[in-house]
Amino acid sequence: MSMEALQFDPHSEIHDVVANLSGAITSMRLYPDQHPQVQKYVETAHFELTKFLLNKEETTLLLVNDRVVSDQRPLPDVGPHFDQFIRTIREAAIERVTFVSNITKEELQGFLRDLIATDQGSVRGRDHVKLGKLDIRVDFGDVQAIDGPLSEEQEEQIAAMNTLCRARLEDIKEIYDKIARQQTFSARGLGEVVDTFARAFAHGVSPIRMLASLKSADEYTFTHVVNVCILTMSQAESLGFQGDKLYEIGMASALHDAGKLLIPEEILSKPGALTPEERSIMESHTVRGARYILGLEGVPKLSVLASLEHHLRFDGSGYPHIAQNWRPNIVSQMLIISDVFDAMRSRRCYREPKPLEQIIDVLESEKGTTFNPFLVKNFLKLIKH
Repeated sequence: MSMEALQFDPHSEIHDVVANLSGAITSMRLYPDQHPQVQKYVETAHFELTKFLLNKEETTLLLVNDRVVSDQRPLPDVGPHFDQFIRTIREAAIERVTFVSNITKEELQGFLRDLIATDQGSVRGRDHVKLGKLDIRVDFGDVQAIDGPLSEEQEEQIAAMNTLCRARLEDIKEIYDKIARQQTFSARGLGEVVDTFARAFAHGVSPIRMLASLKSADEYTFTHVVNVCILTMSQAESLGFQGDKLYEIGMASALHDAGKLLIPEEILSKPGALTPEERSIMESHTVRGARYILGLEGVPKLSVLASLEHHLRFDGSGYPHIAQNWRPNIVSQMLIISDVFDAMRSRRCYREPKPLEQIIDVLESEKGTTFNPFLVKNFLKLIKH
């Protein structure tokens, strides 16, 4: 079953899992564990969960705001069982539940019993049930070697940015949740993120110091969005863009990859080579994103162009295929540098991060083809500053 089916089909297997977990929770609130009603629901929930895990090692359910996210895809609320499941998980102060293949019925029942216990401190994981939080924070430690020691003033500025980013990342998560459901959203929250970065640049905070690192593989999308926004705005600011223009560039960079949320997750995360059909679907994300952004209110039209062009290379190759001799917008040319740089420096489930020296070699070797030579030179100055 595709991840698109999980997102839009209310009768998908993962919905059956959540519905039966909720039913088991309801019955366990009313009857002792050995009651036939309890055993019926627990057995059914265990069966549905086991069936869902037949072709995978584990599945993770995240609680993001008021939504359940299954393996990085938000699930629509299709009834009261979802509301109860969310409420129960939240009351237990849990944001992440990972069910591992070969979970036993006893493990599942014990976990559910812990969930509804009066003493919330009694909730614990099992060998095949892992619990946790999203653990969202901004970490500057991984770039210390690039930028050298900090002054006391810089430390204070970065601490302030740390606090602001923590708050703003929640806004980005909510926005991208709505994008995944193809809903409209208010641009205000995203605009506040952009303003935060602009203020940091004005105080001389190095962009490489601001790069976010979220301590969860499931949060790569949000991390990448923040980093590309930071790196592109920094490039633009160094070239003299300011005020409304810098704001528009920040909004465009934050939304440039929105179309990827409209692509099935199994294609996005496939570790091997894509088939021609899968490649065609993947490459369609630029046009899909541009069409989606075009329908939003309060979003600068530059965002539409950036979404459409951010995989067009400096020499006109890349995708989508546009008129011959088309030269991408200057913002799109900055975006592709930021995008490639952050993608290569990030750890993914299927790829280790590349060392800085190797990333620089790629940028240098592809000047004049993939990248604008002048922008590469300017970018390298920024990250070494």
